[in-house]
Amino acid sequence: MKNVLLGLSLAANVALGYVVLKDTDALEDLTEKFDELSGKAAEKFDSFTDEAEGKAKQVEGALTDDPKAKLEGDFESGKGAVKEKVQDAKDALTD
Repeated sequence: MKNVLLGLSLAANVALGYVVLKDTDALEDLTEKFDELSGKAAEKFDSFTDEAEGKAKQVEGALTDDPKAKLEGDFESGKGAVKEKVQDAKDALTD
């Protein structure tokens, strides 16, 4: 009985996969959504790295008592924060 249920489940999954892959419009929609999500993730990561680099420079400036490094860190951190806010605004407008 267990093998019969596994066979039916496998057959249903194969049939579903065939229907999804045969429907090119649905496949294109899935591809577009994946590309959009991966682009958003890349932009979020970019803003995160800017903020992290800025924080590292701020700490370096504080430890070495270097005002230039601290100022550069403030700038990098702010740039990352601005990128994040812009991305959030774009997301809000497109949703």
